[in-house]
Amino acid sequence: MRHATIRPVTGERWSSTCVVCGPTSVGLVHRKDPYRIVRCEGCELVYVEGASALGNLNDFYGEEYFYSSGESVCGYRDYTRDEELHARNARALLSEVERLTPRRGALLDVGCAHGFLLEAAHGRGWRSVGVDISSKAIHYAREKLGQTAFEGDLGSCHFPPESFDAVCMIGSIEHMTDPMRALTGAARLLTRGGVLVVTTIDIEGWLGYFSWKPPEHLFYFSFWTLSRLIARAGLAVESKRTYWSQYRASDLAGRLWGYWDLPRAGRVWKMMEAGGADRLSIRIPTNEVLVAARKP
Repeated sequence: MRHATIRPVTGERWSSTCVVCGPTSVGLVHRKDPYRIVRCEGCELVYVEGASALGNLNDFYGEEYFYSSGESVCGYRDYTRDEELHARNARALLSEVERLTPRRGALLDVGCAHGFLLEAAHGRGWRSVGVDISSKAIHYAREKLGQTAFEGDLGSCHFPPESFDAVCMIGSIEHMTDPMRALTGAARLLTRGGVLVVTTIDIEGWLGYFSWKPPEHLFYFSFWTLSRLIARAGLAVESKRTYWSQYRASDLAGRLWGYWDLPRAGRVWKMMEAGGADRLSIRIPTNEVLVAARKP
Protein backbone atom coordinates (compact mmCIF):
# COMPACT_ATOMS: atom_id res chain seq x y z
CA MET A 1 0.00 0.00 0.00
CA ARG A 2 1.27 3.44 -0.87
CA HIS A 3 2.11 5.71 2.06
CA ALA A 4 0.85 9.27 2.27
CA THR A 5 2.85 11.55 0.00
CA ILE A 6 4.98 14.21 1.70
CA ARG A 7 3.16 17.51 1.23
CA PRO A 8 4.34 21.13 1.18
CA VAL A 9 4.21 22.79 4.59
CA THR A 10 2.42 25.96 3.39
CA GLY A 11 0.03 26.90 0.63
CA GLU A 12 2.67 29.02 -1.10
CA ARG A 13 3.60 27.94 -4.65
CA TRP A 14 6.17 29.27 -7.10
CA SER A 15 7.85 28.33 -10.36
CA SER A 16 10.90 26.08 -10.40
CA THR A 17 12.62 23.60 -12.73
CA CYS A 18 12.18 19.86 -12.16
CA VAL A 19 14.53 17.33 -13.80
CA VAL A 20 11.46 15.38 -14.92
CA CYS A 21 8.84 18.02 -15.71
CA GLY A 22 10.98 21.03 -16.62
CA PRO A 23 9.39 24.36 -15.58
CA THR A 24 6.79 23.53 -12.95
CA SER A 25 5.01 24.70 -9.83
CA VAL A 26 6.55 23.65 -6.49
CA GLY A 27 5.78 23.97 -2.80
CA LEU A 28 8.12 24.08 0.18
CA VAL A 29 8.60 20.78 2.03
CA HIS A 30 11.50 21.70 4.31
CA ARG A 31 13.93 24.57 4.79
CA LYS A 32 17.51 24.00 5.89
CA ASP A 33 19.28 27.29 5.27
CA PRO A 34 20.48 28.16 2.74
CA TYR A 35 18.62 25.30 1.00
CA ARG A 36 14.95 24.93 0.18
CA ILE A 37 13.63 21.40 -0.33
CA VAL A 38 10.57 21.44 -2.57
CA ARG A 39 8.01 19.09 -4.09
CA CYS A 40 7.11 19.20 -7.76
CA GLU A 41 3.38 19.59 -8.23
CA GLY A 42 3.58 17.63 -11.49
CA CYS A 43 5.45 14.41 -10.66
CA GLU A 44 5.73 14.70 -6.83
CA LEU A 45 9.54 14.50 -6.91
CA VAL A 46 11.13 16.06 -3.81
CA TYR A 47 14.43 17.84 -4.36
CA VAL A 48 16.76 20.62 -3.28
CA GLU A 49 15.85 23.64 -5.36
CA GLY A 50 18.74 24.62 -7.60
CA ALA A 51 20.48 21.24 -7.20
CA SER A 52 21.48 21.08 -10.86
CA ALA A 53 23.43 24.34 -10.52
CA LEU A 54 25.45 23.33 -7.45
CA GLY A 55 29.19 23.18 -8.01
CA ASN A 56 32.35 22.22 -6.11
CA LEU A 57 30.72 19.09 -4.67
CA ASN A 58 34.07 17.32 -4.90
CA ASP A 59 35.17 19.63 -2.05
CA PHE A 60 32.23 18.42 0.04
CA TYR A 61 33.25 14.77 -0.55
CA GLY A 62 36.79 15.27 0.66
CA GLU A 63 38.66 13.73 3.58
CA GLU A 64 36.31 15.06 6.27
CA TYR A 65 33.27 13.46 4.63
CA PHE A 66 34.68 9.94 4.92
CA TYR A 67 36.41 10.46 8.32
CA SER A 68 34.29 12.64 10.58
CA SER A 69 33.78 13.33 14.27
CA GLY A 70 30.30 11.82 14.17
CA GLU A 71 28.55 15.04 15.21
CA SER A 72 26.80 15.42 11.85
CA VAL A 73 24.30 13.10 10.14
CA CYS A 74 26.28 13.72 6.95
CA GLY A 75 29.24 11.56 6.03
CA TYR A 76 30.95 8.65 7.79
CA ARG A 77 32.81 8.11 11.03
CA ASP A 78 35.57 6.04 9.39
CA TYR A 79 34.66 4.73 5.95
CA THR A 80 37.68 2.54 5.21
CA ARG A 81 37.73 1.00 8.71
CA ASP A 82 34.43 -0.65 7.73
CA GLU A 83 35.90 -2.28 4.63
CA GLU A 84 34.75 -5.77 5.64
CA LEU A 85 31.18 -4.54 6.21
CA HIS A 86 31.21 -2.80 2.84
CA ALA A 87 32.48 -6.04 1.29
CA ARG A 88 29.66 -8.06 2.87
CA ASN A 89 27.06 -5.58 1.63
CA ALA A 90 28.68 -5.65 -1.81
CA ARG A 91 28.49 -9.44 -2.01
CA ALA A 92 24.80 -9.40 -1.06
CA LEU A 93 24.08 -6.79 -3.74
CA LEU A 94 26.03 -8.72 -6.34
CA SER A 95 23.95 -11.80 -5.57
CA GLU A 96 20.90 -9.69 -6.46
CA VAL A 97 22.51 -8.53 -9.70
CA GLU A 98 23.56 -12.08 -10.61
CA ARG A 99 20.05 -13.36 -9.98
CA LEU A 100 18.82 -10.93 -12.62
CA THR A 101 21.65 -11.40 -15.10
CA PRO A 102 23.62 -14.62 -14.61
CA ARG A 103 26.27 -13.72 -17.19
CA ARG A 104 29.15 -12.02 -15.41
CA GLY A 105 30.21 -9.55 -18.06
CA ALA A 106 30.94 -5.84 -17.58
CA LEU A 107 29.64 -3.97 -14.53
CA LEU A 108 29.64 -0.21 -13.90
CA ASP A 109 29.31 1.20 -10.38
CA VAL A 110 28.15 4.83 -10.50
CA GLY A 111 29.16 6.51 -7.25
CA CYS A 112 31.68 3.77 -6.49
CA ALA A 113 33.33 5.62 -3.56
CA HIS A 114 36.45 3.71 -2.48
CA GLY A 115 35.76 0.78 -4.79
CA PHE A 116 34.68 -1.99 -2.42
CA LEU A 117 31.85 -3.12 -4.73
CA LEU A 118 34.29 -3.05 -7.65
CA GLU A 119 36.72 -5.28 -5.77
CA ALA A 120 33.99 -7.75 -4.81
CA ALA A 121 32.65 -7.85 -8.38
CA HIS A 122 36.12 -8.39 -9.81
CA GLY A 123 36.61 -11.30 -7.42
CA ARG A 124 33.40 -12.89 -8.71
CA GLY A 125 34.43 -12.72 -12.35
CA TRP A 126 32.99 -9.36 -13.45
CA ARG A 127 34.90 -6.78 -15.49
CA SER A 128 34.17 -3.96 -13.07
CA VAL A 129 34.54 -0.22 -13.65
CA GLY A 130 33.67 2.62 -11.30
CA VAL A 131 33.06 6.35 -11.45
CA ASP A 132 32.78 8.89 -8.61
CA ILE A 133 33.18 12.66 -8.21
CA SER A 134 35.36 12.27 -5.11
CA SER A 135 39.05 12.44 -6.01
CA LYS A 136 39.96 11.04 -2.56
CA ALA A 137 37.76 7.99 -3.03
CA ILE A 138 38.94 7.34 -6.58
CA HIS A 139 42.58 7.51 -5.47
CA TYR A 140 41.89 4.83 -2.86
CA ALA A 141 40.07 2.59 -5.36
CA ARG A 142 42.94 2.82 -7.81
CA GLU A 143 45.99 2.85 -5.55
CA LYS A 144 44.87 0.71 -2.61
CA LEU A 145 42.54 -1.75 -4.32
CA GLY A 146 43.92 -1.71 -7.87
CA GLN A 147 40.50 -1.13 -9.39
CA THR A 148 39.56 0.63 -12.62
CA ALA A 149 37.88 3.84 -11.54
CA PHE A 150 37.41 7.31 -13.02
CA GLU A 151 36.88 10.66 -11.37
CA GLY A 152 33.79 12.50 -12.62
CA ASP A 153 30.24 11.61 -13.55
CA LEU A 154 28.71 9.67 -16.43
CA GLY A 155 28.70 12.78 -18.57
CA SER A 156 32.47 13.14 -18.30
CA CYS A 157 33.28 9.44 -18.77
CA HIS A 158 32.83 8.66 -22.43
CA PHE A 159 31.97 4.96 -22.31
CA PRO A 160 30.70 3.38 -25.56
CA PRO A 161 26.95 2.71 -25.83
CA GLU A 162 25.73 -0.73 -24.71
CA SER A 163 29.06 -1.56 -23.08
CA PHE A 164 27.81 -2.79 -19.67
CA ASP A 165 25.68 -5.77 -18.67
CA ALA A 166 24.91 -4.24 -15.27
CA VAL A 167 24.93 -0.71 -13.86
CA CYS A 168 24.74 -0.13 -10.10
CA MET A 169 23.80 3.08 -8.27
CA ILE A 170 24.10 2.04 -4.64
CA GLY A 171 23.24 4.87 -2.27
CA SER A 172 24.39 7.40 -4.86
CA ILE A 173 21.47 8.66 -6.93
CA GLU A 174 20.27 10.96 -4.13
CA HIS A 175 23.67 12.70 -4.20
CA MET A 176 23.53 13.56 -7.91
CA THR A 177 22.78 17.01 -9.27
CA ASP A 178 20.71 15.53 -12.14
CA PRO A 179 19.51 11.94 -11.53
CA MET A 180 17.39 12.01 -14.69
CA ARG A 181 20.49 12.57 -16.81
CA ALA A 182 22.33 9.83 -14.89
CA LEU A 183 19.54 7.31 -15.45
CA THR A 184 19.35 8.18 -19.15
CA GLY A 185 23.11 7.74 -19.35
CA ALA A 186 22.89 4.37 -17.60
CA ALA A 187 20.21 3.22 -20.05
CA ARG A 188 22.43 4.19 -22.98
CA LEU A 189 25.33 2.20 -21.53
CA LEU A 190 23.36 -0.97 -20.81
CA THR A 191 23.31 -3.85 -23.26
CA ARG A 192 19.91 -5.16 -24.38
CA GLY A 193 18.59 -7.15 -21.45
CA GLY A 194 21.09 -5.52 -19.11
CA VAL A 195 20.04 -4.56 -15.59
CA LEU A 196 20.15 -1.44 -13.45
CA VAL A 197 20.16 -1.81 -9.66
CA VAL A 198 19.48 1.28 -7.54
CA THR A 199 19.26 1.72 -3.78
CA THR A 200 18.16 4.96 -2.17
CA ILE A 201 16.29 6.28 0.86
CA ASP A 202 12.52 5.90 0.44
CA ILE A 203 10.78 8.93 1.93
CA GLU A 204 7.54 6.92 1.92
CA GLY A 205 9.25 3.80 3.27
CA TRP A 206 7.62 1.64 5.92
CA LEU A 207 10.17 2.54 8.61
CA GLY A 208 9.45 6.20 8.04
CA TYR A 209 12.74 7.76 9.16
CA PHE A 210 15.28 9.76 7.20
CA SER A 211 17.06 13.10 7.49
CA TRP A 212 16.96 16.15 5.27
CA LYS A 213 20.66 16.44 4.45
CA PRO A 214 21.52 19.03 1.80
CA PRO A 215 23.97 19.30 0.12
CA GLU A 216 24.76 15.62 0.74
CA HIS A 217 21.33 14.46 -0.40
CA LEU A 218 19.89 16.57 -3.19
CA PHE A 219 16.95 14.35 -4.23
CA TYR A 220 14.51 12.52 -1.98
CA PHE A 221 12.74 9.66 -3.74
CA SER A 222 9.82 7.42 -3.03
CA PHE A 223 9.55 4.16 -4.96
CA TRP A 224 6.90 5.84 -7.08
CA THR A 225 8.91 8.88 -8.08
CA LEU A 226 12.05 6.81 -8.69
CA SER A 227 10.05 4.43 -10.89
CA ARG A 228 8.83 7.36 -12.98
CA LEU A 229 12.39 8.51 -13.63
CA ILE A 230 13.54 4.98 -14.49
CA ALA A 231 10.65 4.50 -16.92
CA ARG A 232 11.32 7.90 -18.50
CA ALA A 233 14.91 6.76 -19.08
CA GLY A 234 13.57 3.84 -21.14
CA LEU A 235 14.01 1.03 -18.61
CA ALA A 236 11.39 -1.38 -17.26
CA VAL A 237 11.16 -1.80 -13.48
CA GLU A 238 11.21 -5.51 -12.62
CA SER A 239 11.33 -5.64 -8.84
CA LYS A 240 11.54 -3.68 -5.61
CA ARG A 241 12.28 -4.68 -2.05
CA THR A 242 13.47 -3.23 1.23
CA TYR A 243 17.25 -2.90 1.24
CA TRP A 244 19.01 -4.76 4.05
CA SER A 245 22.47 -3.63 5.07
CA GLN A 246 25.24 -4.46 7.55
CA TYR A 247 26.03 -1.74 10.11
CA ARG A 248 28.57 -1.51 12.89
CA ALA A 249 26.59 -1.27 16.16
CA SER A 250 28.33 1.94 17.23
CA ASP A 251 27.72 3.47 13.79
CA LEU A 252 24.05 2.54 13.89
CA ALA A 253 23.59 4.08 17.35
CA GLY A 254 25.39 7.28 16.36
CA ARG A 255 23.33 7.62 13.18
CA LEU A 256 20.03 7.07 14.98
CA TRP A 257 21.08 9.63 17.59
CA GLY A 258 21.63 12.09 14.77
CA TYR A 259 18.36 11.18 13.01
CA TRP A 260 16.50 11.95 16.24
CA ASP A 261 18.28 15.30 16.46
CA LEU A 262 19.71 14.52 19.88
CA PRO A 263 22.86 16.36 21.01
CA ARG A 264 26.41 14.98 21.17
CA ALA A 265 26.07 12.17 18.66
CA GLY A 266 29.86 12.03 18.46
CA ARG A 267 30.08 11.31 22.20
CA VAL A 268 27.60 8.42 21.83
CA TRP A 269 29.75 7.04 19.03
CA LYS A 270 32.91 7.24 21.13
CA MET A 271 31.28 5.70 24.22
CA MET A 272 30.04 2.72 22.25
CA GLU A 273 33.39 2.30 20.55
CA ALA A 274 35.12 2.38 23.94
CA GLY A 275 32.70 -0.28 25.15
CA GLY A 276 33.54 -2.57 22.24
CA ALA A 277 30.35 -2.00 20.23
CA ASP A 278 32.45 -1.09 17.20
CA ARG A 279 33.41 -4.78 16.98
CA LEU A 280 29.77 -5.84 16.65
CA SER A 281 27.81 -5.65 13.41
CA ILE A 282 24.20 -6.28 12.56
CA ARG A 283 22.27 -6.73 9.31
CA ILE A 284 19.04 -4.76 9.42
CA PRO A 285 16.22 -3.64 7.13
CA THR A 286 16.75 0.01 6.28
CA ASN A 287 14.43 2.76 5.15
CA GLU A 288 15.90 2.32 1.68
CA VAL A 289 14.40 0.67 -1.35
CA LEU A 290 16.28 -1.58 -3.78
CA VAL A 291 14.89 -1.26 -7.30
CA ALA A 292 15.92 -3.42 -10.25
CA ALA A 293 15.14 -2.47 -13.86
CA ARG A 294 15.97 -3.95 -17.23
CA LYS A 295 16.71 -2.51 -20.66
CA PRO A 296 14.14 -3.96 -23.10
